[in-house]
Amino acid sequence: MIQGDDIEPIKQLRQTWPMPSTPQPIVVIGCGGIVRDAHLPAYKKSGLPVAGVFDIDQDRARCLASDFGIKRIYSSLAETVAETDVVFDLALPPEAVLEVLSALPEGAVVLIQKPLGRNFQNACEIVRLCHARRLTAAVNFQLRFSPMMLAFRDAIDQGLIGDITDLSIHLTLRQPWELWPFMADLEAVEVIMHSIHYLDWIRSVLGDPCGVYSHSVKHPDHPNLADARTSTILNYGDTTRCCLSLNHTWKHDGPYQEAGVRIDGQNGAAYVKLGLLLNYPEGEPEEVHIKTKGTDWVPVPMSGRWFPDAFIGVMANLQRFAAGEDPLLHTAVEDAARTMALVEACWQSSRSGGMPVPELR
Repeated sequence: MIQGDDIEPIKQLRQTWPMPSTPQPIVVIGCGGIVRDAHLPAYKKSGLPVAGVFDIDQDRARCLASDFGIKRIYSSLAETVAETDVVFDLALPPEAVLEVLSALPEGAVVLIQKPLGRNFQNACEIVRLCHARRLTAAVNFQLRFSPMMLAFRDAIDQGLIGDITDLSIHLTLRQPWELWPFMADLEAVEVIMHSIHYLDWIRSVLGDPCGVYSHSVKHPDHPNLADARTSTILNYGDTTRCCLSLNHTWKHDGPYQEAGVRIDGQNGAAYVKLGLLLNYPEGEPEEVHIKTKGTDWVPVPMSGRWFPDAFIGVMANLQRFAAGEDPLLHTAVEDAARTMALVEACWQSSRSGGMPVPELR
């Protein structure tokens, strides 16, 4: 059993992304709740400068700017996109992304709020537009950059986990769907608005699956939502099991709520508690525990949280890539489109209803 200083590498797993040497000012387009709750707190915490904000609802933009001490409020999209030497942060609904991208100056650097468009077809249109306008474009799939997942990634890179044989995500909790009334208009909810975080993160760990089995269902307490719970199996061949069991409608509080990720590998294992999701939006502490050869379970002291810290990392990677400091843009639109392809496959699988059970003959 490893003792003492031997477990220090686990306790010191990386939880932050390097910052750009010369941070570029950020122009935020869209001033909704996610900007107030995550984008601007992240930029303030990290010292990333914000040049100004724009929203078609000027009162909302003024209120946000006042609360965060932002001096510039743009009066129109044309005025906004006239800025140079900035990074555009598009915190927009999917249906507005193409129009705003088309208005950006050629060669601009831009971060696009997830999901990448309404569906896979729309995502492909966005990728083509980004290529045509030579945009350096990333998508805000920020779970990859959360302190807990950066620590897990570092554990993988150090060989503490080894080849992954099992990855499962289990949620049993109450999601306050009423906070997002616009979801009542969506033809599908759970996968495109929530599972997508995990599908993207799993792809970053295991790569693209060769198939998917998925089924999303409604709940009587949310009759206006197309669905609220999902079970998904990702096919990674005959040696790696990967599944998601996601129930967002658990009403019973108490000790049997759960929001966890379990990973088993040839050299070790990991457990990640997604504390933000428990008692959302207040949340509970997030946790990472690692077990590798010769150790018991070792808790990783956490230095930040999913919100807002993950939003620092995705913007830092984009700016560093644009400046030539990072060799890879981890959430580039091309990669994000592959996540949208997986979302599309989940929808198609759910709508197909699975293999009928044969009748007795």
